[in-house]
Amino acid sequence: MSQQLSIGAMIKRISGLEGTKDVTEWEDTFIASIVAKTANGERTTGLTAKQAEITQSIHDKHFA
Repeated sequence: MSQQLSIGAMIKRISGLEGTKDVTEWEDTFIASIVAKTANGERTTGLTAKQAEITQSIHDKHFA
């Protein structure tokens, strides 16, 4: 499923997990950082390959 979604769409989805008990403290911090860095998935060109990989991993863990 996630292959069909853009990284921006995945960021929008995982942003809803921020501040919940569904993610680890590290994931929560990562999500907050990535949401801020990309304007909630609107500007994803500045993401590194590793950040995109982690974003997809968190997304797949919760939405696959």
